[in-house]
Amino acid sequence: MGGVTVSAAHLDLLDRPLPAALTTEMPDGRLQSTVVWYQHEGGHLYINTMREFQKARNLGARPRATLLVVEPGEAARWIEVRADVVADDRDPLAHLDELARRYTGRRPYFGAVVPAELAKVEHPVVFRLQPVAVMTGPRHFPGGQRAGVLSISADCVDEPAIPASHRNLLGAPNLAALSTRLPSGRAQTQPVWCVVDGNDVLVATTRQRRKGRNLTADPRATVLAVDSADSGRWIEIRGDVTLDERGALAVLDRLTYEYTGHAHYYGTVYPAEQQRHENRVTARIHPRRITCDAVHH
Repeated sequence: MGGVTVSAAHLDLLDRPLPAALTTEMPDGRLQSTVVWYQHEGGHLYINTMREFQKARNLGARPRATLLVVEPGEAARWIEVRADVVADDRDPLAHLDELARRYTGRRPYFGAVVPAELAKVEHPVVFRLQPVAVMTGPRHFPGGQRAGVLSISADCVDEPAIPASHRNLLGAPNLAALSTRLPSGRAQTQPVWCVVDGNDVLVATTRQRRKGRNLTADPRATVLAVDSADSGRWIEIRGDVTLDERGALAVLDRLTYEYTGHAHYYGTVYPAEQQRHENRVTARIHPRRITCDAVHH
């Protein structure tokens, strides 16, 4: 894949029409994660979006992104590609029509997938993702219409409420995509177990693991959860994070039970002796902006 080595056991994920989580950088430093269609060709990944969309503006101003593809089902293999991004000069409408055929079996995109009149106000553009790093897993895992956007500033006391219509996406059996910022400023986006607790989303990690170190340095995160039966139904939560050691093992065991049926993480999912070397914490994500669903990708 370009100059980056990719495990042959995961390369097929990039050649299948699977929905992907694309994470880009917002002007305020937060991360935006959305569902996209993609194409793998010549070691690069190609996505298509609209010039009018926020992700296109993000990529134009900060041309780097992270793409996560997770295989549906119990195996839950995944591949994360961190990439530099450039605009591609191929015909954007022809490319969009081909992606529509690949993912839905219908074309053209405007008229067969979304209403034809949208072509008057939306203008496709192609971006090429040039990989600089690739991560694969699992590591420890066992086997529409545009909705309203709820938004508040980060210094408000109140939080936007996680809508009842989408709460079920934030938990078993769905794997969520958690995005945090690496020291380089790039996004790390990887699949995680999660659960809703009141109006917060809980994710288990350790202070030693990369995501835990990321959140210690920059306590902002984005969670994207997608309906496995309908990739047009999803919820994205951008939030502030507190790391809490109290009860962290109990939260991890709760997640383990809900996702695997095992009562304990250590000794069933992960070697028991490893517990001595890990400082477990719960990442509690407090919503600051919530976006649900989209007309198209």
